[in-house]
Amino acid sequence: MPKVEHENIDNLNAVLTVTLEKSDYEPKFKTELNKYRKQANMKGFRKGKTPASVLKKMYGKGVFADVINEMLQKELYDYLTDNDIKILGQPLPAPDQEPQDFDLKTFQDYVFKFELGLAPDFEVEGADENTTFEKMVLEPSDEMIDEDLQAARKRSGERKAVEDKIIDNDMVKLEVVELKGDTPKEGGLTSEFSLLVGQNTYEDLQQTLSDKKQGDKLKVNIHQIEEGRDEDYARKYYLNLEDGDDREFNDEFEATIKEVTRIAPAELDQAFFDQTYGEGEVSSEEEAREKISEQIKGFYNSQAEALMSRDIQEKLLELNTMDFPEAFLKRWMKANNEEVDEETVEKEYESFEKNLQWSLIRNKLVARFEIEVNNDDIVEAARRRIRQYFGGQAMPGMEQIIDSTAQRILQDQKQVEQLYEEVLTDRTFEVLIEKVNVAEKPVSLDEFEESVEAAQAANAPAAEEEE
Repeated sequence: MPKVEHENIDNLNAVLTVTLEKSDYEPKFKTELNKYRKQANMKGFRKGKTPASVLKKMYGKGVFADVINEMLQKELYDYLTDNDIKILGQPLPAPDQEPQDFDLKTFQDYVFKFELGLAPDFEVEGADENTTFEKMVLEPSDEMIDEDLQAARKRSGERKAVEDKIIDNDMVKLEVVELKGDTPKEGGLTSEFSLLVGQNTYEDLQQTLSDKKQGDKLKVNIHQIEEGRDEDYARKYYLNLEDGDDREFNDEFEATIKEVTRIAPAELDQAFFDQTYGEGEVSSEEEAREKISEQIKGFYNSQAEALMSRDIQEKLLELNTMDFPEAFLKRWMKANNEEVDEETVEKEYESFEKNLQWSLIRNKLVARFEIEVNNDDIVEAARRRIRQYFGGQAMPGMEQIIDSTAQRILQDQKQVEQLYEEVLTDRTFEVLIEKVNVAEKPVSLDEFEESVEAAQAANAPAAEEEE
């Protein structure tokens, strides 16, 4: 039988030496070569009758390498499993391992040495009720509810013509005439277009419009209507010129305000309630305000839990420090990506080690709390990812599209593994929040947003480095 020798260099590094003798691999090699013989269909020989010497010359070295590699991997991982040795990454050939030149003329014993990076042995501290974390709690103000309700009414409202002065979000229909000096240009361009007054409108024009109403006139620079619009856009959408119409024109136009329309908020009736909150869910303004309050609480509660999860992660990393086989891990990082150079490894190692530390902590917690992820969880995670493309909610009738798109995602094994990791991590934090002591801290909207901005700023440098 193959022989495996285990030598601990220190608490973090070990060497496994695997010896494969002739009697270990020769029978399997002959069996595998014979399989080739039965299948071989070579010119000059009947099928299955190709001489072993010919096959050995043509395919022997490849078959032999496969046999040795398969036996080697089996011995390595059987030994690690049987002896409950927890490693980081995968075994790496020892630096002093000489290349093996498989000689099929003279079978011999082969010795392979592998370095191991040993995973630290620890029990997670801080994942119980003796550790306290703050969770921000935001109580929606009347102003926040008013703004949300008004926004919903506007989304469901209709545009109606108005005769008072123009304000933001009004739609203004302009009739423009090309000028020469202060008077209309003879044979000049005329056109009509609509403009939504808002943040994209040039500041000077927006200021001028704020003092105007239907029927008023003003001068406009046709190239300074909306920010980010180029010459082609001005010709096509403001002046309605056909493609290929390359006539020249002056910048200055006289504009007449033909119409101003403004969204009239929807009435607070049952049709509005059913359309906005679901049929039969709300039947009065008071119930609508309660619904909005719940939605706002849910939104900020999710963010608050995400912030607390980050705090929990940082605390567990702080409480569960561990040593790693740095030299081995840097070798492993390079072995897994040949395009990575030494400088990149050095730059990324600290972040890599922190991620590895958290991965080990999380895996311990998964085992301790018996956290599981099944196929239904992964399928729902895929659906949730698709819903995010639609702002987190699917419009009526779109569930079929979401399901079919999710199924396509689930055909990609890499994406399935990614979804599994996401769900497992989310579920781990859900359990942790139940296990630790949570102290609720009432905050204002400004305080909440400041905390979110601080968290984003703290993560920004790491994100930039990854890019």
